[in-house]
Amino acid sequence: MSPAITPNRLLLALIIVAFLSFTLKLTEVVSGLRGVSGSAYAGEKRSLEDLYAPLAGDESGHENEAGAEAHSAEGTGKGESKEPHAPESSVSSDGKKPLVYEDNNAKMPEWKDAGDAEIGLSDARKEVVEDMAARRAKLDGMEKDLRAREALLKAAERELDRKYKELTRLKTEIEGLLEKQSEEEQNRVKSLVKVYEGMKPKDAARIFDTLDIDILIEVVSNMSERKLSPILAAMNPERARTVTIMLAQQKQLPSLPQGN
Repeated sequence: MSPAITPNRLLLALIIVAFLSFTLKLTEVVSGLRGVSGSAYAGEKRSLEDLYAPLAGDESGHENEAGAEAHSAEGTGKGESKEPHAPESSVSSDGKKPLVYEDNNAKMPEWKDAGDAEIGLSDARKEVVEDMAARRAKLDGMEKDLRAREALLKAAERELDRKYKELTRLKTEIEGLLEKQSEEEQNRVKSLVKVYEGMKPKDAARIFDTLDIDILIEVVSNMSERKLSPILAAMNPERARTVTIMLAQQKQLPSLPQGN
């Protein structure tokens, strides 16, 4: 009778099978990596051989030419005629014609790495950045100057506004004072008019003959004609004539300017 299969034995069998499968997979992966490395090495070696094949062909051609000249010289000395040695074919084994330089003294093209181009590009970028920084500094300076000028203009404008307001206030005060003074003067003149109108014509005429002409004109211009006429009759004739002329000129309207 066969022994019974327990869960522990089944688990152990699964672990062994999984381990064997992992071992096989690992072996296949390692073998694949070796194959890839070998192929890469072979490809790299073939590329290097293709690269140096022209140089090797050139050197072998020079050696063959030197050997042919030596054999030709020896055959000439012995009197034997031999066919010239055929130069070795310059075609490689893979059927590709190698690159042969006509001038042996010609130099190989200078190799430039990508780093050199990056260095040149970084220098150009550095110059552009420096130029932009210089322009930015110049613009910042101009902006600072403009801001300073704007601040000065605003300060001057504020000062002008303050002066204008102060002058306006002074003008208003002066106009008020002049108006007040004019009213006071009018009141004084009216008071004098009442005084002279109440006096006798001879007494008033005697005062008017000695009174200042401007004050006299201002007083008599506010007197009624009925009260003024007897006073003028009692005044000095020359003084009365002057007062009459000034009163007539004062009441005349100003003449308009005549065009050419």
